[in-house]
Amino acid sequence: MSLENFAEEEHSQSNRVAWRDRTPENREAWKEALEGIDKGYPISTIARWLMKEKNCPLSIHTLRHQLKDTHDVKSGWLYQSRKKRSKR
Repeated sequence: MSLENFAEEEHSQSNRVAWRDRTPENREAWKEALEGIDKGYPISTIARWLMKEKNCPLSIHTLRHQLKDTHDVKSGWLYQSRKKRSKR
């Protein structure tokens, strides 16, 4: 069976909600974490804070990557870096 046929028959959808979006408290903690990046705090420190103080169940590796990706999108870095590469 091809992937296309399997996907059509599967009819499953992901109901996962990111930790940061599950509660208002989590959204506020994530916002504070992003502000911490802006202030120059190391992402690893912020990730450990989320784990220890905010009971975030994600691994430090996952948190570091998600924080960086979220911050890059928020700051427009991702768009700007792609724009620079396309000019080459």
